[in-house]
Amino acid sequence: MADLLLVVFAGLPGTGKSSLARALARELRAVYLSKDTIKDGVMRLTAEMGLEQGTQLAGALSYELLADLARDNLTVGLSVVVDSPAAYQLFRDRIKAVARALHADLKLIECICTDERMLRERVEGRGRSLPDYRTRDWEAFQRDRRQFERLTDPRLIVDTAESEAVNLRKIRAYLGQGRS
Repeated sequence: MADLLLVVFAGLPGTGKSSLARALARELRAVYLSKDTIKDGVMRLTAEMGLEQGTQLAGALSYELLADLARDNLTVGLSVVVDSPAAYQLFRDRIKAVARALHADLKLIECICTDERMLRERVEGRGRSLPDYRTRDWEAFQRDRRQFERLTDPRLIVDTAESEAVNLRKIRAYLGQGRS
């Protein structure tokens, strides 16, 4: 395994990306970067400033900043775990270029949930705690699902209908860290 690791969690809202990404970052003692955290900050700032283009700007800007922050942390020798839908090929190409330029081992992990009932409960259960612009209902999730650009890159696919412990074991093996 390379000294520097760039792990990108991808997948639709409610599939368990954030839980797994945080758990892995803790285990690896790596930097944790969340697209949602960046987007939330941009949305708050643009609302406070009264910028009409804030919503349109926030998504693209958060992906750009995510790649830049990953690069900056890799540059100082820190491994990075990215929590993002990674829904656009443009972002995935950019993150691959960052890894290549800094000789980091890039690992893509796609989170899915094959238990449709569990997935729906997760999505609809998020509603009370998230800002309005985030996916919080089943109809919005279905729209996201239709717009999601399928991943074709080599990756590990984890089914979050399984336990976090089971998925972390699979992820460790994928990263070349076979400990149980």
